[in-house]
Parts: sequence; structure tokens; C-alpha cells
Amino acid sequence: MKKRELGHQLGLAVCAVAALGLSTGCSFEGASDQPLDPVDSQSSEIIGGEVAEASPWAVQVFDVRGSTGDFYQCTGSLVAARWVLTAQHCIADEGETSAVRVGSNTYREGRRIAVDAVEVPSAIADIALLHLTENADGPFVQLAQATSVAIGRDATGYGWGSEGTPLVMAPSLKKATLHIDSRYSDEELLATGVTGSGWSGDSGGPWFVDGRQVAVFSASNGQDGTNLHARLLGVDVARHRAWIDATIAGGPTVHPSGQVVLHDLSNFSGISQSFGIGRHNLSNATIIGDDRASAVRIPAGLRVTAFLHPDFGGEARVFTSDTDLVAAGFDNTISSIIVAHASDPQLDVVTFYENANFSGASVVYGVGSSLFYSTPWDLRVSSVRVPSGFKLTLYDGLWRYSSESRVLTTDANLAPLNFDNKSRSLLIERL
Repeated sequence: MKKRELGHQLGLAVCAVAALGLSTGCSFEGASDQPLDPVDSQSSEIIGGEVAEASPWAVQVFDVRGSTGDFYQCTGSLVAARWVLTAQHCIADEGETSAVRVGSNTYREGRRIAVDAVEVPSAIADIALLHLTENADGPFVQLAQATSVAIGRDATGYGWGSEGTPLVMAPSLKKATLHIDSRYSDEELLATGVTGSGWSGDSGGPWFVDGRQVAVFSASNGQDGTNLHARLLGVDVARHRAWIDATIAGGPTVHPSGQVVLHDLSNFSGISQSFGIGRHNLSNATIIGDDRASAVRIPAGLRVTAFLHPDFGGEARVFTSDTDLVAAGFDNTISSIIVAHASDPQLDVVTFYENANFSGASVVYGVGSSLFYSTPWDLRVSSVRVPSGFKLTLYDGLWRYSSESRVLTTDANLAPLNFDNKSRSLLIERL
């Protein structure tokens, strides 16, 4: 999933600049305890504030783009020898990997360590743990306890974000005092800059209260590069403390053998989640999330039917082996899947064929209304297989605006029904 797409799911506008690899910003809108100012800019870096003391736990997070090199993306904090805490919208996009620099306050200096795994609690929470290929020297930050309450307290935020000139990062780590005003959501805190405020490049950076990290910086609102008092959004560490502890203790996810695994990057890396035999909606409460998968690993003997819509509806694809979904033209679109034995009869989709007698090229659809119009299948269908328990209505136009339609509840050749190569839209229902 692209950072921009995650931003929309979070209710943010996370804008990645492809040429420079920098997040030009995040803005947020929606429910809060107080009215929000209009969005003047979209970003997250420290404006104002002051140069930070030596902070060897502070981490610079980079996107790595092959031979092009490292591009600064975000701030993070070292929470264990091989784990960095940052924002989920900071992780690598398609075609990228991640690396960090630790042990120096100076921009682009410090020891460089590659990232080999990414863990998140859900697709929607803007918090992530990066697993490093080598141990990093401490010290490590202390995290807020699960019972901690930071509302009403002053906090100190840290980051390398620019000081007012877009896309130009601060030469040294900075810090600023913030006041945590209220809860923005069950998992997020709302704050206001006091001595400084965030903008692009500080995303993922820590907020500290009494020496413990209480939040991961996610977004700012009302920032134009000069506003010391912009509204700020941070993901509450206390609400995620159990997940953080369990992830560090358990290590990177190892998926059970014999299960299908969806990945958010087409090279079978990045965020991933496994699924056993059954029917699965990929809501944003799951780890992989809706419209995010870019690759699927399928053990021998299993079949995955992947659907465009939740609840197993809309256009579908059937896969029986490991597949790069970008190459297959079905990436970032899957909302539900059915995992079954490959030998089981296909009873979850209607299959459309270009030739009579169920031959030639085919395409499958789940329940709901769909269009052939303006697709390669417009005026092309000659036969259909309709599983027991389904009703298919074919239209020669756009649904109720059609002049003719045919209703089918069983397999059929369309020529005897005088509907060969006439279908332009369809409706699939369960009986």
C-alpha cells in the first residue's frame, strides 16, 4: 500500500514526494474534543523549538531505492537492540526497502543498519516496528506503561523535520515542548505546540513525558512553516504497549506452514498476514487491511479466490500458486478472500466464458452488480457457469436502463437464449 493510501484510511493526507523521497506532510481532520483550525498545510516537522541534547536512541528512517540511494523519510526511536518504533506511513513503498541511521544527532550521519521486517498492529494504526538486521547499541527509550495517561501534560517531541523550508531537513535533531490536550480517537492523542511544532520529516518521532515515550508523532494541522502552535496528532503508546512488548519478545512474524500469506509488497516482503482455509474479509482491523495486498504466497494444494469488494463480491481472481499481484493487475484491490483446497468445486463465483460450452478465456465475479461495459468483456460472453444457490441476471445495457435481460440459475450457453455476446452489465445474487 502506498503511503498516500494509508493516509486516506487514517483520515490524513500523507503526501510522499517521489522525486525526493520525503513526506511533505500529514494533515488530519475529523472528530475531536475541540474544533480544528482550517488546514493551511499538510506536514509533520519541528518548527521553532531548539537543538536537542545528545540522543543516541533517536533514529533516522530512510527509504532505499536501489542504486538511487537512501532518501530520508521519518524519525523513529530505538526501543530494543533490533527494533525501531516509528509511524506506519513511514514504511517502504512498492519498489523500496528501508534502512535506519542510529547513534548520531547529525542529519544523515550515524551507523546505517538495514531493515528486514516490518510489524504493525493493524492496517489503520499509524504505528510500526522496524526489525533491524543487526543489533544497535543502546540506550533504548523507556515506553509509557499501558495504564499511563498523558492528557493534560506537557511533552517533548523530537525530530529531524525541516525548520521552515519545505523538503530541507534540520541539520541536527531538534526538540520542542508540546501540550497534550485531549484524545483524538481511542488510539490517538491531540496536542498543541508550545515552544515549537511539527512538520514534514518528524513523523514517527517520539513524544516524551517524564522520560517515557508516550506517543509516536503522526500528523499536524494548521502548519505553514512558521506556526509554533499547530495542532498535532500522536499515536498513544500506552494503548499499543501490549502489542509492542509481544512483538519485541516474539520477533518478526513467522507464518504457519500450510497457510496462505498476503504481503503488501510485490516481492513478498513488507507487512504480511496469513490465512487458513475459510472466508476472510480484509477490513482495516486486520494487519494486511483492505485494498493493500500486492503479493500472495499459496501452498501447494490450496486455492485463493480474491474479491474486489468486501463480503466476497465484485470482480474476482482465482490463484493457485505464488503470485505477484502487481504483475497480475490485481494489486491494492483485494477486500475479501476465500481459501479452499484446490480440488474443491468452485462454488463462490459465477464464471463467464468467451466461447460456448464453457471454453476459451474466462473471468469470475462474486455477488453484487458489476459492469462489463468499457472492459475487455463487454459484448463478449457466450456461456456461463452459475453455482447452485446463485441467481445471475445479464443485461444488454446498464442494468435497469437495458432493453433486454436474462435470468439464470444454472449453467447455460447464451446463443440458444438469443443473448450471445450481448452482456454489458450483470447482477449476481444469492438465493
